[in-house]
Amino acid sequence: MAKISIVIPTYNSSSFIKRSIQSVLNQTFTDWELLVVDDCSTDDTIKIVDEFIKNDSRIKLFKTPSNSGGPATPKNIGLKNAQGEYVAFLDHDDEWFLKKLEKQLKFFETSKNKKLGFVACFFFIKNNTTNKILSQYKNFYQGNIIEILARKNFIVTSSCVLVKLKAIKEAGEFDKLFKVSDDWDMWLRISALGYEFDFVPEYLLNYFVHNKNACYGNENFNETKEFVNFYEKHQELFLKYNYYGIGYYYFSIKNNKLSRKYFIHFLLFKKSDSKEKLKSLAYIILSFFPAWEKTAKKIWRRKY
Repeated sequence: MAKISIVIPTYNSSSFIKRSIQSVLNQTFTDWELLVVDDCSTDDTIKIVDEFIKNDSRIKLFKTPSNSGGPATPKNIGLKNAQGEYVAFLDHDDEWFLKKLEKQLKFFETSKNKKLGFVACFFFIKNNTTNKILSQYKNFYQGNIIEILARKNFIVTSSCVLVKLKAIKEAGEFDKLFKVSDDWDMWLRISALGYEFDFVPEYLLNYFVHNKNACYGNENFNETKEFVNFYEKHQELFLKYNYYGIGYYYFSIKNNKLSRKYFIHFLLFKKSDSKEKLKSLAYIILSFFPAWEKTAKKIWRRKY
């Protein structure tokens, strides 16, 4: 039985999957099993994975019966077949550094925190085409992070996390309702069980940005619908910790009066960074001029 089960959900990843799997094979920690779960790819993804399987018995391939449109179903299939004490997720387009698993496992095994459930790391955000570093991502949150997670998914990518399989089993499966927020939902549920979070303060991962991020055959993904579903599932946490999110929820369902109420409350009474404050002001203005919404969101997304 392997110590760590690695789950890679794939969909049309022939351009990336060699790099991702090779980064697993290059790990200094070798007691792992790799569960690749394909979501009905239409390119050469399976052919490429099969070539790796011929040379390493630790690699196994599973397939979904039909395209699920998101990573939750492939992750759940991987978890059902996982045998390790810990589980690591690797997005099909990301790349681990050599000691990623070794350092995170050592952190777990030397920690005196019996509540420790998941350990992350720092990572580089890179352009997939140019391989240029666009930014460096760090997080310094520790302990019970449910209040912070209720405001934002600061973990960003499941590729950076090593988790106790026991914690995920207790939390339940990844929610197939979510097409990109499945990991955020999972971290919230693990935190709600009392598990705590920590991190290795080193860069151990390349997170690649390209025009196919989180597509999984779901080209018609609706961001607003995703957020509305997420809010309605975690409404109690939002009411307790995230007035900005409540304001955005009511803005999304076109209840501009309530949207303004919660954004104003957030501005007056809640601590936040300047970016969230400015966005709150912008949403208040947009609630009076909804025709400007699409233009505003295009401007906000121009990060890379």
